Amino acid sequence: MRTLTILLLGLTFLSCNSTDSKSEHSSNEPKQSSEPNYKVAIQFINDYIDFSNDRQSEVGLIEWINQRHDVTVDFKNELNRILEQAEKNDPELGLGFDPILDAQNNPNRFELEKTESEYLIVKGENWPEFRLTLKMKLVDSKWLVDGAGIINVPENKRIKR
Repeated sequence: MRTLTILLLGLTFLSCNSTDSKSEHSSNEPKQSSEPNYKVAIQFINDYIDFSNDRQSEVGLIEWINQRHDVTVDFKNELNRILEQAEKNDPELGLGFDPILDAQNNPNRFELEKTESEYLIVKGENWPEFRLTLKMKLVDSKWLVDGAGIINVPENKRIKR
């Protein structure tokens, strides 16, 4: 009987310990920030500028975007829809401007100007008058680019040209 009591006390002690360690573990897990990771968007737009300036590239825009892991599926689908519609409407000219930059000309690098919730505005490093709105979205605990230029950015959030 004494052995059984010691055994029960030991098991009770161990079960209390394992519960404590579980609650400790969960409190040490990193908490997801509600603040968007704007660095993702700045890296994306500067990578895009590098891509669009690379005249040697054999990779097309849709293929390049589809390879990106820092943009949402909605972004990829909307870009594809816009480009297909533009080609259908005018097979020779297409859209006539870059939908990601919402312009024909652009700076060589962007930097953060200001943020507002999931939106951020970037400006050209050597062309500060050139500004662009990007939109972030939290997907599976990762902040991704969900909008840029005319893609998934409401008209009232776009920079007037």
